[in-house]
Amino acid sequence: MTDVAMTDAAMTDEEVLRLLDGCLNAAVDPAATLAAVPDAELARLADGLYRHLDTPSPAFGAPFWYVQVTAELRLRRLAEAGPSRPAGAAPEDPVDSEVPAG
Repeated sequence: MTDVAMTDAAMTDEEVLRLLDGCLNAAVDPAATLAAVPDAELARLADGLYRHLDTPSPAFGAPFWYVQVTAELRLRRLAEAGPSRPAGAAPEDPVDSEVPAG
């Protein structure tokens, strides 16, 4: 993904198509490819793919890459949140965590 210089501006449909035709569809390992992309660029790519999927005829592979990009963003958000309760554990009871007033 280093082939593409991304800015804060919204990604155009042409940029999405260029990425799909270039480095994305040529990627051998989608997870490793996306793991190397900085957060801001990954979010911009997710937005661009989302908009592209809303066009009358999205490019082949766009749905796959949208799922991959959003999964990578989700993993990053979970990693930022740090360890929490174990999977399947009941949510913390707010009453148990309250501090008495006064």
